[in-house]
Parts: sequence; C-alpha cells; structure tokens
Amino acid sequence: MKPDKNSHIVPESKNWQLLLIAIAIILYLTLVLLSISYDAIISNSEVATLSKDFYVYTVSVTILVLLFCAYVIITQRKIRMYLVAVEQERRESEKLIRDVEILSSLLEVSSSINSQQQLPNILDIITREMLACFHADRSSIMLLDEAGQTLTTESCYGLGSEYAKNARIAMGKGISGWVAQNGQPLLLNGQVDSARFPGLTQKNAPISSSLCVPLKLADKSIGVLNVNLMNPGRRFEESDLKLITIFANNAAVAIHNSLLLKEKSRRIQLQTMLGQLHSPLVVQKLMEKVGDGGSPNIMREKVDLTVLFSDIRGFSAMLSMTDPELIMGFLDEFYSVMNKAVFENEGSIDKFIGDEVMAFFGAPFPLENAAVNGVKTALEMMTYFESLKEKFTRRSPFFGGLGLGIGINTGLVVAGNVGSASRYEYTVIGTAVNLARRLCAHAEPGQILTTRHTIEKVESCVSSEQMEDVQFKGVNETVTVYRISGANFP
Repeated sequence: MKPDKNSHIVPESKNWQLLLIAIAIILYLTLVLLSISYDAIISNSEVATLSKDFYVYTVSVTILVLLFCAYVIITQRKIRMYLVAVEQERRESEKLIRDVEILSSLLEVSSSINSQQQLPNILDIITREMLACFHADRSSIMLLDEAGQTLTTESCYGLGSEYAKNARIAMGKGISGWVAQNGQPLLLNGQVDSARFPGLTQKNAPISSSLCVPLKLADKSIGVLNVNLMNPGRRFEESDLKLITIFANNAAVAIHNSLLLKEKSRRIQLQTMLGQLHSPLVVQKLMEKVGDGGSPNIMREKVDLTVLFSDIRGFSAMLSMTDPELIMGFLDEFYSVMNKAVFENEGSIDKFIGDEVMAFFGAPFPLENAAVNGVKTALEMMTYFESLKEKFTRRSPFFGGLGLGIGINTGLVVAGNVGSASRYEYTVIGTAVNLARRLCAHAEPGQILTTRHTIEKVESCVSSEQMEDVQFKGVNETVTVYRISGANFP
C-alpha cells in the first residue's frame, strides 16, 4: 500500500503559518516601538526613559518569539523525519511478509503440479495460480518444439489471453525468444526497447510490468513462463523475479516429466529425460541399448543398486524468519552442488521433493561398486553443504541452524520406465528404496546412515560406527544402522 502523497503537506503548512505569525508579531512590535519613540521625542525625559526600557523589553520578546518559532520548526522537521523512517520500515516489513506469502503459495503450487500427470493440467494450474500468487493480470507458458526452434503458447489466463493462445515465436525473437535462448530471467518495467529484442511485436493490451523466466533443466531451456501487469500504477520488483525463478525450476521438472508421456516422441522424450537424470556417458550408452523403435519396457529390469536420500533439517522453520532472497539464493546453490556430487560419481538424480534429493547408483548400467559411488557422493554432499551453510550463515545467522541428513541403502530394486501407455518415467522402486528414505528421516543433522549390506561393500575404505537396531515403519525386519564417519578412497 502506497503512502498518502499529502502526508507531509500539513507539517510544512504549519511551519509557514508559524513563520507568518512571527513576522506579524515583529511588525506589530516594531510599530509599537516607533510609536513610543516618537512620543518620547515630544514628551518629557521621564517618558523617554520609559520608552527606552520598553524598547529593550520589546527586542527581548522579539528574540524569544523568533527562537521559539525556530525551535518548533526544527522539532517538527525531526518528527517528520522520524515518521518517514517509521513508514519506510513499515513498508519493508510489509514487503517481507508479502514475499514469504508468495513463496509459501509457490511451494503449494509446486506440490500440486507434481501430483499431476497430464501436461495440459499442469500448464493450466501454473498459469492460473500465477495470477493469484502475484495478483497479476495475465500469465502464459510457452514451450519449445522438439527441434528447439519455435516457442508456442500452450496455456494462457487473464486479460487478453484470447489473443495470446497458440501464438508462435521463433527462438531468439522477441522477449520470450530472447529469454529461452539466453536462459536468463527478465524483469521489465515500462516501455521496452524494441532494439534490444529483435522481432518484438506490438501487444493488443499495454503491459506495464512483466516477469519473463526460462523453464530450464540443467542448462537447457524447454520453455518460458510469462507473468504480466496491465495497470500502469503497479510494477513487479526484483524479489518477485527471484521468487518466480525458483518456482520455474520446479515447474520445469514437472512440465518436462509430463512431456515424456507422449509416445509419438518416445526416443526424444527418453533422451531428454535421461539427460537430466544421468551423466552424458550413461545417456549415450542407454540410448544405444534402447535403439530406434524399441519398446520403453526394454529398460525395465531388477538390479542390485545403491539408493541415496538427502534432506535439509530446519529448512521449513526458517522460511518465516529469513529474507526470501537469501533463501532463494541458498536453494539455487543447494540444487547445483547436489547435482554436481551425484553426476561426478556416475549417479542419477531421480527427483527433487521440496528440499529432499533422491539419487541412485548402478542403473541403467552397472558400476564396479555402486555402494562406493553412493558413499562418496554422500560425503561430498556433506562437504558441499557445510561450505554452503557457512557461506550463508555470514549473511544470516538462521542458516547456522540448518543441517543435512543422508540415508544410503543397497539392495534389489526394479529400475526403468514405469507407468501407463501414456505416461512413462525412469525411476527405481522397491523395499530397498523405502529403507533408504527411512534412514534419511532417522539421521540427525550431519549424519550419514546406512545398512550392513552397504557397509560390507565399502568397509575396506570407509570408517563407520555401528549404532542401535531400529524397527522402521513399513520394514518387516529390524535393521542394524551404521553411521559413516569418514573414508579413504583409493
């Protein structure tokens, strides 16, 4: 809410009133003084003496009046400056509350779209909810075609949406094309320089402010999310851009997974999906195995592999106490270092579930020792996380309360494409997966917990400590839990 433009007119008006009163008093006293002085000239010496005394009195009173007026003016100015500072602090507080509310709403939208399977439903939820989250006038999503050359509007809600539906823009053309090509989010307020965006077309409705962010998987754009304001009196801020950029990363995963459901583009879908889950070498081998025209079921198999879950402790509680911009920066770097640790050890990211990461090692192709790769990844995750936490704790002490818990398990699972004829995704399922997740939930901040089966495969190069036996929910047998404290890999 903007402050009243006339909020400072009244104090300023009173200052001038006081000044005018002071001038009037001075003029009045001056006239009185002149009158008395004149009388003194034509009167006796006694009157002259009285006139002289009154002259001194008048001058003194005048000085006191002027000093009083100056004091009042200075005091009022100080009060006004204080009120301005209070108003500024109130605005900043309201902005922080608004950012937290938007972030919470975006997290709810992320959960909603992750539960959807059909692409149209996902796109409609995103565009519709963006209007509510940002109180925007129009929202749209454009997706790249299979060739990566053309953006098409797949969903649009709000004012003038009928003109934007099914619109097509070449890669690199206009604002959306520029964002998709460069992979950089944009905040645009007011008039846009057409020379900066070749191919920019005139809109049917004027846009006063716009958020345009890429939908990216790793370094590859699959589309663009646009949110617009039409009211000239409203504008987006940098914090809005950072919030929607974080959401766009999660939205991109949901959209990408849904795109893989189309059977007519099976090979392209598989390659794109696996490119986000595996290292480039694994993807190349996997596509050679599937071959042209092969059934997705060829990738389904029982395999003994290692599953890893990691989860941030204390993150949800910190949301309402920390600057959203810091939280956004932290999440960006967290996702990046977790991906790095997994890919450097030939693992695959199964999914991000909020602040939880699921990865596996040993599929779709076997590793010499998947358990070693999993443990190395866990230790690197801990190192990266502590470094990241230390970095952000220097900016806000609340980050010091965060911790990372990791659970690792090795066992037989079903790995491959699972789903219906219209929806396949590459994942791993089985009791071994469930146990790894239970271990992660059981781990204290800074702990890496695992099972005997994993320890037996890495005991020659890992330091571990046997802990208590635990009866986990959904697991029939009691599990002996081990805590990994270090390693010495060759």
